[in-house]
Amino acid sequence: MSLIYTNNSSGAIRRARRKKPTKAYFEALSKHIKYLRTLGFKVQEDGRIIFKKREVINTTFNESPTIKEKEIPLSNTIGNGGTKPDDSWKIEASKNWTIVPAYNKGPYMVVSKSDLKTAGKKV
Repeated sequence: MSLIYTNNSSGAIRRARRKKPTKAYFEALSKHIKYLRTLGFKVQEDGRIIFKKREVINTTFNESPTIKEKEIPLSNTIGNGGTKPDDSWKIEASKNWTIVPAYNKGPYMVVSKSDLKTAGKKV
């Protein structure tokens, strides 16, 4: 036996799909189209932007560029990678703290080692 969910079969979704756009929607759409045209886009009447078609340039890998307008100097060396940061202080600081559950089936909390026996209890 399968379950029938009421939100899929009650007709509310079908009615929502059949709704026609309102007058306010068309006004907002026309304002948006005008805005896009002020930005320089070519826009259809339904609000879709018309993009330029890409030109395909046939090139082979053997061709070398004939004119180099401006060559950017590049670094071809990688380097030694620098030094690793020293995180030993974190390990020393974490030795003074521990993580314990606050109470039965509760969240965890960070407690100092000196307060470990009274952690999660009302004292």
